[in-house]
Amino acid sequence: MKKICVIIAVFGVLQILRAQTLTGKILEVSSAGDTSAVPGALIRWLNSTKAEVSNANGQFSIKRTSETTQLLVSYTGHPTDTITIEKSRQFADIVLSRLHQLKEVEVIYRSSGSSYSFMNTLQVETIGQRELSKAACCNLSESFETNPSVDVNFSDAISGTKQIQLLGLSGQYSLITKENMPYLRGLASIYGLSFIPGTWINSIQLAKGVGSVVNGYENLTGQINTELHQADNSEKLFFNAYLNANARNEYNLNLSRKLSPVWSTVLLSHFSQNPLKQDMNGDGYLDIPTGNQYNFMNRWSYRTRKGFEGQIGGGWLQDARYGGQMNFNSLQEASQQPWYGIGIGSHKWDVFAKNGYVFKKPETSMGLQLSFLQHEQRNFYGLNSYDGNQQTFYANFIYQGIIKNTKHKFKAGSSLLIDAVNEAFREFRFERKEKVSGVFTEYIYSKGDRINLIAGLRADHHNYYGIFVTPRLHLRLAWNENKTVLRASGGRAWKTANIFAENSSFMASSRNFVLLVSDYRMPYGLKPEIAWNYGINFMQKFKLNYREAQLIFDAYRTDFENQVVIDIDEDPQKVFIYNLTGASYSNTFQSEFIWEARKRLNLRIAYRFVDTRTTYLNGMLPKYLLSRHRAFINVSYESKNQHWQFDNTITWNGSKRMPNTEGNPHPYHMERFSPDYFLVNGQITYKNRERSTWEIYLGVENAMNVQQMHAIVSSEDPFGKYFDASMVWGPIYGRMFYGGIRFKLK
Repeated sequence: MKKICVIIAVFGVLQILRAQTLTGKILEVSSAGDTSAVPGALIRWLNSTKAEVSNANGQFSIKRTSETTQLLVSYTGHPTDTITIEKSRQFADIVLSRLHQLKEVEVIYRSSGSSYSFMNTLQVETIGQRELSKAACCNLSESFETNPSVDVNFSDAISGTKQIQLLGLSGQYSLITKENMPYLRGLASIYGLSFIPGTWINSIQLAKGVGSVVNGYENLTGQINTELHQADNSEKLFFNAYLNANARNEYNLNLSRKLSPVWSTVLLSHFSQNPLKQDMNGDGYLDIPTGNQYNFMNRWSYRTRKGFEGQIGGGWLQDARYGGQMNFNSLQEASQQPWYGIGIGSHKWDVFAKNGYVFKKPETSMGLQLSFLQHEQRNFYGLNSYDGNQQTFYANFIYQGIIKNTKHKFKAGSSLLIDAVNEAFREFRFERKEKVSGVFTEYIYSKGDRINLIAGLRADHHNYYGIFVTPRLHLRLAWNENKTVLRASGGRAWKTANIFAENSSFMASSRNFVLLVSDYRMPYGLKPEIAWNYGINFMQKFKLNYREAQLIFDAYRTDFENQVVIDIDEDPQKVFIYNLTGASYSNTFQSEFIWEARKRLNLRIAYRFVDTRTTYLNGMLPKYLLSRHRAFINVSYESKNQHWQFDNTITWNGSKRMPNTEGNPHPYHMERFSPDYFLVNGQITYKNRERSTWEIYLGVENAMNVQQMHAIVSSEDPFGKYFDASMVWGPIYGRMFYGGIRFKLK
């Protein structure tokens, strides 16, 4: 450990640069505006003698090099051109002009804006800006409304907070990172999804199953990594204004500038406001809280010719929301008025540094990631308050190299995570300081593009739990020119449950929290959550009616060794929290079909089945408020001149098991199962493409006006013993129209 600490001190400004594969297609645009594939084009990296050739469909695949980001493209009738490919891109279509002099080569995302990697050893879906612009996408929690893998639901009927589910389990079991650094965890695990504005996001990488040991030990069901705009991949100016029928208004301004050949900077800013009180389901409570959010981030990037490169930056956020009964006055103390109200106040700031050095030896580099954040949470629910404070320091040192040749690679390093958390809710007072130091190594084997293997192992020492060993294994097999891919993965993960932050929806009720302690020496008196995850994935490319199509199947199982169970079935007036004493698992199966049915008309159809069961105090039961069946269809069309864009998404959600309410008086009983329902969202976008680009978009959410009526149990008596706003199975507000404008200056 001492040697590693010395290395970290010496290379305190280093960052890892991951080798990867760039895939895409070479296309040509005729004078009439038609696009066609270009077979036989030569693609190679600058100063490299090894070239790849695009196939009959114009498709190519080329291994990344750590020495350059300059890609050379040669084709008969066109001069060789040099293109800069950002390191964050894994897929790019290169569009060439038929002009004799090639004035411009544009690297863009095509099709639906969401693409699966056929080359990555892990199952990774990249959600690009084209996909994010299909919906309002005001923040990260709303970025998955056009994605079949991630469920987005309201956590309760008052706060307006949305939560996500992946592989049949709540979002806290996924590792949510910002540029591969832990971000939304602890106090931010629920409300933090609204802390990343959609206009800040350049792309999202969604990986199912256990991830790399390099990124930590907490990934139980998958990783959601957000890549934000940087100076070298962002417009000089970007402005977005948004307004919906609830009077929610939002403004985003991104500014970037290259200061010198070495330095560049980008400023991301956001302001949103909900000024209007509105009750669309007639229960006497606000459907969407009022309030506002201020959010800023600034980063500075540098890149030298001597192998050093990296970035430093920081962000600041203040968010305030107020909800409850229509007559509640947020300017007056809650205890001084007869109305029920809630307040959610978040204040957070963070700083980070990601720096690295690339050696002259191929595929060899080292780097260091550093971050520190301060998060304060001040909430009240009626007459009850929740106060939390979190300070987190994170350091991750990584060294990457090869063993004899590039077929055999490795990564090794060390990490340190310190969490200092103080919480107070009702009679509970908890204070903890977690210190986790770990070492890891990862072996990567590649036999061309046909066989890929990643075997990882990490060991961490936790000051409360002791030593944990986390193994991970990923295997990829490909044939038929990488059109057929089979993957398998398996591994272990563990985490500390944040029982209040992750279950704040139950604070909007009169339920009493009952904590059944397992070990007083551990955080909350509970043992850590430990699980194994296994999965397989099959992907197939083929032609259907002479057009590209993909068929994808995947199946995953999560088995818990130990779990912190949140039991609301035993007693409708209580929330029991305890360690698992039996079995708990989640099985998921998903099939997906992607097809360009006509030129510029893309179709995406998916079906997902989930079976999640946990042993509660009264026996094993299916997970409550979770659809076992979900079907999804997305249709998008872009006009020939690329001015008009039409998007429509229809989602069918099957019925959900409702928590047991038989202990309540008869008027406060709920049905055992919720009804199934459809959600229909649509958007029309007009784009003007000249020297500067501006877009106007109009859309509708929940076009069929589906609402959960009587979502709040005992809504007429919010201070009584039966009040409960956590029984949410569907939309709280009905049909919502919205519109906005985007302006970009390159």
